[in-house]
Amino acid sequence: CVALSLLFDASGLAQESQKAAQPNTREASKVYPLDGSIDKNGAVWIVDRNKPGVWLFQDSQLKLEVQGSNKFRQPLNAVRCLAISPSGEMAIGDPATREVYRKDSSGQWKGTLNATVGIPVDLAFLQDGTLLIADLERRVLWKQSTPGTNPEILANVNPRGVFVDHADRIWVISQDEQQLVQVSKEGKVDAIVSKRVFEFPHQVVVNTQDQIWVTDGYRKGVWSWKLGEEPKLIVSGEPLQNPVGLFLVDDQ
Repeated sequence: CVALSLLFDASGLAQESQKAAQPNTREASKVYPLDGSIDKNGAVWIVDRNKPGVWLFQDSQLKLEVQGSNKFRQPLNAVRCLAISPSGEMAIGDPATREVYRKDSSGQWKGTLNATVGIPVDLAFLQDGTLLIADLERRVLWKQSTPGTNPEILANVNPRGVFVDHADRIWVISQDEQQLVQVSKEGKVDAIVSKRVFEFPHQVVVNTQDQIWVTDGYRKGVWSWKLGEEPKLIVSGEPLQNPVGLFLVDDQ
């Protein structure tokens, strides 16, 4: 059985016009996929920074499901990350407005943090519906029990990525020396990777067998290893240019 995670490349998809570009140059892409998630029905949701918006891939069709504003500092102008709760609720992080958006009772996307965070760079839900927010600017991991309540600092871990596994354990990619840590629900931090191994880690996922995957932008690749072992670079180079987001499909 081959482990398979879906990846999203911050460099975007290649355009036909690149063929005419000068050597060692690459035109800006029209798409900028940064994060993704799969819902309980098997549909894939993809964050596109450049659209800006969120795409839905279902039944072999891709359509824009959430359209953000094209005006700077307006809602969903710089969508960066998303997460889907155990109950199926979606949350979308938007650094442009320092907000996390969720649908209200009327089906409209509304900010739920009162702009109290800095830059929401990744999101994850605990099994009880608590939302975890990795804040790139404030360098903390926030937790928000319900939409509209003020988030609380869970841990000072300088996070870039956050993931909640099948056992409700919290995994955090940190920009500090300890690049991968576990954080308890009380805020206790335990190092998993205690020294600098990755060059520019973005996100982490862990399956039910404690197999770990980490995207590394500067290495243009993905690391994977079993908990208790040493990280190994399993994929590197083309077609990956700067892999950022990843998620599990069928626990692989």
